[in-house]
Amino acid sequence: MDDKTITVTCPKCGIKITNTVGWFKKPGNCCPGCQLRFSTERFKRAVEAAEHQA
Repeated sequence: MDDKTITVTCPKCGIKITNTVGWFKKPGNCCPGCQLRFSTERFKRAVEAAEHQA
């Protein structure tokens, strides 16, 4: 699943970010629009929920 491309909307600035699941899981990544750092733990839970729906 890490190589699957997904689009995520930043909760702060609303920009749409398209990248692989693996990229979003890497610690330290942030929104290119507002530099909000992604919470890897919160994102991990969202990815797991998406995997169960797939």
